[in-house]
Amino acid sequence: MKRVINVSLALFAILLSTAVKASDVLSVKIENSSTINVSLANISKGQKLYLKDYSGTVLFNVTLEAMPSYRKYFNLSTVEHGVYFVETETEFDVKVTPVIKNDKGVALIDNSSVTIFKPKVLVENLIARTMVTKTENSPVKISIYDKDGNMLNEEVLESEDQVVQRAYNFTGVPAGDYYIYFNVNDRTFMKQISI
Repeated sequence: MKRVINVSLALFAILLSTAVKASDVLSVKIENSSTINVSLANISKGQKLYLKDYSGTVLFNVTLEAMPSYRKYFNLSTVEHGVYFVETETEFDVKVTPVIKNDKGVALIDNSSVTIFKPKVLVENLIARTMVTKTENSPVKISIYDKDGNMLNEEVLESEDQVVQRAYNFTGVPAGDYYIYFNVNDRTFMKQISI
């Protein structure tokens, strides 16, 4: 039991240090009435940058290599009025900054950027330990499926705690791949585990 607590604390410390680092990775600024300037710093290999419209359609998508910085200008003069999202995705989190375009041009909403931390899963001795860090007080839905798509378990956790942890015992199930889906802040993350 002491080892489980130590592992959980270590994972939490890693997530917290990642959150501190992630807070300065993405910068979105208004360049002029139709252009936004997106800057990334301390880029890790595989980090992604997206521009999406309100319905989730991807308008721009790039996967980056490890580099100290990256800059991209988006000219929104030819797109329709509405809300757009600049997103950066790393191994640990997704950071979303909304941008509004209207007759006056483009604008950012103060304090509207959101960081969504990706769930973590650790499998040890047929026990899958999950940890979800929430930035909002919203429920977390966890669903577990086998390789054939059969649901084995589903639960909605409405904890007020910032870190939600659960352990799932896979004793008695056949060896193979299983899929754990996490619905957090209107997003779905999937983690594949092998038992």
